[in-house]
Amino acid sequence: MMTDPKTNSAQLFSSPLISEANVLNQQLVNVNKQLRDSETRFAAFVKATSDVIYRMNADWTIMLELQGREFLEDTGEPIQHWMDKYIHSEDKEQILHVIQEAIRTKSIFQLEHRVKRLDGKMGWASSRAIPIVDRDGNIIEWFGTTSDITQRKQAEEALRRSKDELEQQKRLYEAVTASTPDLVYVFDLQYKFTYANKALLIMWGKNTLEEAKGKGLRELGYEEWHAEMHEREIDEVVATKRLIRGEVAFPHATLGRRIYDYIFSPVFDANNEIVAVAGTTRDITEMRQLSEQKDEFLAMASHELKTPVTVIKAYTQIFHRSAQEANDKQAAALSLKMEAQIDKLTSRIAELLDVSRIQGGKLHLQEKHFDFNELIDSVVEEIQRTTQRHQIIRRLTTSKKVFGDQDRIGQVVINLLTNAIKYSPQSDVIYVYTKLVNENQRDRIVFSVEDFGIGIPEADQERIFERFYRVTGGNQNTYPGLGLGLYICSEIIKWHGGTIWLENKKEGGSIFSFSLLLKK
Repeated sequence: MMTDPKTNSAQLFSSPLISEANVLNQQLVNVNKQLRDSETRFAAFVKATSDVIYRMNADWTIMLELQGREFLEDTGEPIQHWMDKYIHSEDKEQILHVIQEAIRTKSIFQLEHRVKRLDGKMGWASSRAIPIVDRDGNIIEWFGTTSDITQRKQAEEALRRSKDELEQQKRLYEAVTASTPDLVYVFDLQYKFTYANKALLIMWGKNTLEEAKGKGLRELGYEEWHAEMHEREIDEVVATKRLIRGEVAFPHATLGRRIYDYIFSPVFDANNEIVAVAGTTRDITEMRQLSEQKDEFLAMASHELKTPVTVIKAYTQIFHRSAQEANDKQAAALSLKMEAQIDKLTSRIAELLDVSRIQGGKLHLQEKHFDFNELIDSVVEEIQRTTQRHQIIRRLTTSKKVFGDQDRIGQVVINLLTNAIKYSPQSDVIYVYTKLVNENQRDRIVFSVEDFGIGIPEADQERIFERFYRVTGGNQNTYPGLGLGLYICSEIIKWHGGTIWLENKKEGGSIFSFSLLLKK
């Protein structure tokens, strides 16, 4: 079958062209579809995002559009003076500089700056804009987003202020601790030093804190027994949440072996949990030496005074007998007053001798079993003869045997009773109690003296058993005495393995008590 050559030629040339046009049309359809899909997704993004959306012209002179999203005010239409409307005056120069650099490099604009919020207050924004370019690479506009970072900036500012305050306090503390001769330091809960002041670094022979920070006791030259002792004390502070105090000898890097008094205190966080243990240590070597010299002097003076005072008392007794024989009543009365003053002097000398023995560890006890109630009855009857105003009332439990130095325990009872009389001049009754208690499965007897006098001021209660401490009365007058009686009582009871304490009564007066084991 023959065909028309012209027809065949038209088909030959038109078919490829038609096919290519169809392909191009299909590609155009696909591109348009992708563009519509992209626009749809972008519109959804703009609608869904909480960020501010804005568009700027090529040189940022006109803000084409801004959707403020309740953070900034919407533009409504293109505006030129957008900086005056939205930007903090102090940030304009910086923003212009960043814009110019972004235009020059055709790169992303990005900056955190202050803005005028919709509510009229000043806020912080994080702005980011990308350039939109044509086929020739020329910028035709900018598309950007802005996020509200006001809360973050406020938190950062609060944190910065806190850090500044902390740094200021740190400099203040370091200035204080650097100027003190005392040793100041902090342990973490793994016994590592996290802080040491200049005085402690010098003692260690270190130049900077970094040489010691993070190191333990052994690494810094502490002997094994010493390190173990402090680690146990740190554990105790953490367990009890209470400070502890101690004394120890330690070799100084340049001064040799010294004696130190130290205090460990807990450091709490906001939840009342211990996060560290702080310590302060004071060199008491010279103080201890002076104390020892004073004790030696007291001991020597007491021994030197004892003999002449005894002789004076003997002569006074002879003088008293002579005055009585001569019927010289005035001389006899004066001699009795002299003897009473000599007895006071003898008592003071005895106190000083006891203190020197206690300090020297030479308070020897003559221990034996004795009836405790018989001792109390004997002392009460003796003290009752010395006072006409006060009546001493006994309320004693069943008599028990006590193992100890009867004379020394009697000395304690005498002291407590005479104090009760001295410190209750307006009262007329004093009670003496005994009772049996069981502490830690051990039987003890508790002795108490209750008076109705002036009581002990709260400021004095913790120090009442200290050596040479004297209580001041309400009229600021100090009562007679050396401040040794209660100290000696406390030491005697401690040497017997007992305890002594004070209770103040709300209605006035005091109760002094001590306890002793019934069996050795």
